[in-house]
Amino acid sequence: MPRKLLTRFLVLGPGFVYALTVLGTGDLVSNSAAGAGYGYALIWALGLTLVFRFVWVNTSAKYVLVTGESLITGYARLGNWVVWVVLIAVILLRHFYNLFLILMMGSAADLLFHLPTEWSMQIWAFFFTFAGFALMYWGGYSAIELFCKVLMGLMGGALVVAALLSHPDPAGIARGMLVPTIPGTQGLYSALFVLMALIGTEAGSMTNLTYAYFIHEKGWKGVSYLKQQRFDLAFGIICLFLMGTLLQIAAAGTIRPQGIELEGAEDLVRIFSEALGVVGLIIFGLGLLGATFSTFVGATAGYGLIITDICRSFIPRFKKPSNSGDEAKDVKRDPIYRWSLILWSFSPLYIVFTEVRPIWLVLTVSSVVVVMIPVLALTLLKITNDKSLMGEYKNGWFTNTVMILLVLLAVYFTFLNGMDLWNQLEGTF
Repeated sequence: MPRKLLTRFLVLGPGFVYALTVLGTGDLVSNSAAGAGYGYALIWALGLTLVFRFVWVNTSAKYVLVTGESLITGYARLGNWVVWVVLIAVILLRHFYNLFLILMMGSAADLLFHLPTEWSMQIWAFFFTFAGFALMYWGGYSAIELFCKVLMGLMGGALVVAALLSHPDPAGIARGMLVPTIPGTQGLYSALFVLMALIGTEAGSMTNLTYAYFIHEKGWKGVSYLKQQRFDLAFGIICLFLMGTLLQIAAAGTIRPQGIELEGAEDLVRIFSEALGVVGLIIFGLGLLGATFSTFVGATAGYGLIITDICRSFIPRFKKPSNSGDEAKDVKRDPIYRWSLILWSFSPLYIVFTEVRPIWLVLTVSSVVVVMIPVLALTLLKITNDKSLMGEYKNGWFTNTVMILLVLLAVYFTFLNGMDLWNQLEGTF
């Protein structure tokens, strides 16, 4: 048994890539805000939201392994209009999100290693953009997977140190993890708002589509990989839970006693450096840099795989039969994949020469595109309950229940985001 378990651990990979792809600045801020405002009381909420994420992503992966079809081909069973909407959403989202990520990479590196020039942030932004592009373009999936494994270990170890330095209360942590409560409003953000932020960042996202493509790049094909895939994804989700929990613990012991209001990712680094000195600056500066860089690399590569699949399968001008023999290597060399990396890596670089901060633009685009989440979830629910496609592997009652709850949550957040967007537009005009 130990040897079998060790073998499973050695072949893990897509779960690491996926976990660091979705672990962005939003996760850092939302978990830190939860700990800063409410101590350990909302750790349970993080676990709940990650259950939703696991079921969504695992159901997508199961469909790909059982049917042999790509996820986009499955979505097309509802109609080609879904494919075109996904294509437009993927192109727009990746550009606007990378605007923000490039700025954050430059800002995080500048906080840690300020260069003796007023262009320090811009220089670092260019450096990490080119480094990420090189990793994706020449390294391919295998290099990204190795990078993510190393980074997960480093970030996890650093957060353990930060949590220990905060003098944690084991009994309080156990209560926060096992006893669901929604405390009264304290500080800048209400508990309900923080809870919604956790659910919004963890439960549903267009980035959930990428995992099914990562397992394909890993070479996992067919139902024989179902157990390995579930173990891989579960391990990645557990890593996300542990890192989010450690963030809440560190913030509860460091920020909460000072009563400081946390408003952004840069504030996170500043506050922890003031509380923990050089150790805090290094841990959370590197954490912010690692989270933004890994999201830039993982999400850009993952969206590149999606757009390549769409073009090669559904657009007549680019369509071609998949008879190349080794598809994993073909994708790395595919011109569409490579040009998508070039487009999303370098087209957003103009942002470093402006005073514009694209946070409102990113939120606006996200508010509009989040409408796709109920559509994608319902389509996934339909195709994975089709016995002619899935056979004995069609969904059980637990998966269907969780997916329906996820759809209801997505509809609710779509409504909230729509109202928020409307209020912002009214304020603008």
